[in-house]
Amino acid sequence: YLLRCQQILGYIEEAEAEASDAHSRPAGKLKVHAMTGIGQHYLIKAISQYSEMYSEVSFDLTLANRTTDILDEGYDISVVIAPELPDSGFVSKRLGQTHSVLCAAPAYVTRHGSPKVPAELAGHRCLRLVNSVMSLDKWLFHGPDGEELAHIDHTHFQVNTADALTEAVVAGMGIGALPVYSAVEGLRNGSLVRVMPGYSLFHLNIYALYPSRQFLDAKIRTWVEFLRDCIPGMLAEDEQLMLTHSARLPN
Repeated sequence: YLLRCQQILGYIEEAEAEASDAHSRPAGKLKVHAMTGIGQHYLIKAISQYSEMYSEVSFDLTLANRTTDILDEGYDISVVIAPELPDSGFVSKRLGQTHSVLCAAPAYVTRHGSPKVPAELAGHRCLRLVNSVMSLDKWLFHGPDGEELAHIDHTHFQVNTADALTEAVVAGMGIGALPVYSAVEGLRNGSLVRVMPGYSLFHLNIYALYPSRQFLDAKIRTWVEFLRDCIPGMLAEDEQLMLTHSARLPN
């Protein structure tokens, strides 16, 4: 009996040592959920940079344009975009803000012209992005005269990922409200041009969510800290590139 008790105490000491190490040294698998666009354009690059510093951490990344039940689905962290977060009982850290801009292919603008104000969108083919955080038929613009609402009651095309919408806009199918991270490459290479460059829409915050814990695992703590350090710089870089190339006009 005494020997068995000593063995149990030994197991407890080993478990406590492992737990203490987990709180101080980042290691093990980090299971992360992220909305697709943010994950593709920012998180994969961030994971690459983080892994150079913490090589003992591995990642299991799931990209999906939906909110997730972190506890039920076993995620350590979820990275989401939303205007504001409802009270969920999870810890949330704001990583930055992103928004969308109107873009079209140069050929579309040459053929159909370019609207100057939101009210003129009624005379154009507007392509829509389907997700849980952007309105399909009510586009609220931030412009030189404040906020203006445009009703997009009909569309010839809608799709559920920003990159697919970008491809449709590049193909000349119409005008689309593209997140900056999806639009910037097309603006840079000339396959897209800004429409109504004085206006933006769908201003959304980026959050990291994780369960509330008294003792936070080191890999979760360092990953969240890393995201808070690097994501604002990535957003600012894309914003500057977008502004630099927004003045380009179709040939």
